[in-house]
Amino acid sequence: MLERLNAVLADRYTIERELGRGGMASVWLARDLRHDRLVAIKVLHPELAGAIGGDRFVREIRLTARLQHPNIVPVLDSGVFPGPNALQMPWYAMAYVAGESLRARLHRERHLPVDEALHIAEEAAAALEAAHREGIVHRDIKPENLLLAGGHVYVADFGIAKALIETGGERLTSTGLAIGTPVYMSPEQASAQPVDARSDQYSLASVLYEMLVGEPPFTGPTAQAIVARRLAEPARAIRPVRPSVPAGTEAAVLRALERVPADRFPDVSAFAGALRSTPAPARASRQPPTTLVLRALGGAVLLAGIALAAWLIGQRRSATQVMRDSEVVALYRRGAHEYDQRTPAGVGNAIQAFTAAVRRDSTYAEAWAGLAKTYARAYERWFVFPGVARDSVLRLAVVAADRALAGDRRSAAAWEAQAMVSRDVDPTDVAPAIRSLRQGLALDSSNASAWHLLAISLAESGDMDGALQGWRRSVAANPSYTQGLGFLALGHYWRHQYDSAARWADSAIALEPNFLMGRTAAGSIAVERGDFARGRAAFDAARRLSADAELVNSLALSGLAEARAGASREARHILQRAESLAVGYSAAVPLHTSVYLAQAYAALGDADHAIAWLQRYTPTNDLHFQLHLRCDPPFAAIEADQRFRSLLVVPRPSAPAGC
Repeated sequence: MLERLNAVLADRYTIERELGRGGMASVWLARDLRHDRLVAIKVLHPELAGAIGGDRFVREIRLTARLQHPNIVPVLDSGVFPGPNALQMPWYAMAYVAGESLRARLHRERHLPVDEALHIAEEAAAALEAAHREGIVHRDIKPENLLLAGGHVYVADFGIAKALIETGGERLTSTGLAIGTPVYMSPEQASAQPVDARSDQYSLASVLYEMLVGEPPFTGPTAQAIVARRLAEPARAIRPVRPSVPAGTEAAVLRALERVPADRFPDVSAFAGALRSTPAPARASRQPPTTLVLRALGGAVLLAGIALAAWLIGQRRSATQVMRDSEVVALYRRGAHEYDQRTPAGVGNAIQAFTAAVRRDSTYAEAWAGLAKTYARAYERWFVFPGVARDSVLRLAVVAADRALAGDRRSAAAWEAQAMVSRDVDPTDVAPAIRSLRQGLALDSSNASAWHLLAISLAESGDMDGALQGWRRSVAANPSYTQGLGFLALGHYWRHQYDSAARWADSAIALEPNFLMGRTAAGSIAVERGDFARGRAAFDAARRLSADAELVNSLALSGLAEARAGASREARHILQRAESLAVGYSAAVPLHTSVYLAQAYAALGDADHAIAWLQRYTPTNDLHFQLHLRCDPPFAAIEADQRFRSLLVVPRPSAPAGC
């Protein structure tokens, strides 16, 4: 292998010696000739190489190369070379860490000092949290993959297990090769169930347990025996074996080793944060009369009470279950109602209400989340506030979202706010928002607004089926949630299913007659159905509800209705008024203003003005902008224009199917 590696990699590396062999690969020390540095090159064993697709494996590995964190060993290079029997042998190069593995340390010292063991776990947790934020689960945390050097910990082999599963899962299973290490593997991974970030938390807790106790929590002569023990019994307590371990550390480790993922910490950073916590001392108090009554009633009733208490404690808590001042809660509810109006006045009132709520109770994560979402909406819709610059509004949204999540990481609303703000920070990538929303919905699947935000993110990413399902979930969670109803109307409108769209829009207006978005959706649907009188009426109602940028948008939609009805002169008159109000947008313009004015001019047959308004919006690859270009029916009038097609990142679907 040494000769073969030197032959095929001679233009990039000089292979010096073999460093070791593991269950998946051999490791070689090499010198990077271009950068004059030492690297570690891993070459998969031939039996693994024979079970996977080499090129696909390398493509999967490259997805993890973007991970950048001080405690992650970065992947620097990768490729394949011809091996024995014409096998494609995958390899990848990592930064060389001049130290030793935790496994080598544990071979010398069965137990590590408590403080050092906690330091190792905390730095490994920081690396895992960074990867989890990118959607990458390690799947093989073990002492061999934790490297120690210079007082720091470096986690190696991120994404390798996933790459093996993605490129050869079934073939590997058929050959009897397991992905992962049984003594550190989570129960869900050992039983081939879907895994998420909590699987890595379990594995890290197993490693920490070994550092403290001297052996992993579950051992056995075979992998099957280990799995059977793990499923049949809880992990043994630590302090009877090592009394110097703090009670808070023991409690944190045992919670992270729970068999059911939902019973572990919500994420690995919460686990790390609990490792040095001190449990609150038990309060000495007189026994209440109810305790004496239970004792008198006998053991059966007492056991029933204990079972009920355990069930209640096991339920997920949210910020809404915390007892709060009734006036603070009233301020929060007022803010939520005003936010849902989607108007400048509503947003202004919502900011006042949420701000008053967090001033009275700065720990109220839901109120911080509401404030973040409201600032985000103000930024998206270009609503103007005296003395507040547009860029400052986004910064205020970021700060409020961070306060919400810092206050309660188990608040579904906080994760929703984080998602909404991240969409505004980078409108070209909804993946971080989708991850945050799924995190929030895992905590509270009844959050209607989170389902709505997930749905619009899915629509922007091209998954209209998933989007419609998400909007249906939002309405199922809250049948009076007007935004869910309004966007169900838009979803069917984008699908050219106008009868269904009209029913959902009518439902939204019936619940809330002053719901601006419901009126504009109803008008757009009526225009596509050829009911121009109803379209005019809906847009007239929208104009009476509008101010600032929304007034420009409503006028533009009125121009669209007149143009489609054949009233070209009236349409141009309305559009002149709209443009006179939009004169303040010297360069960039609000997204929906650009879209609606372009649609009105397209309906007039004025492609030049339509394209000019679209070209004024930046960035062109904003996914919500692209959703309108790709799916809005009025753009059919100019979809053959090369200038319009040049704006599209993805081509428009062919009519009549729509998006």
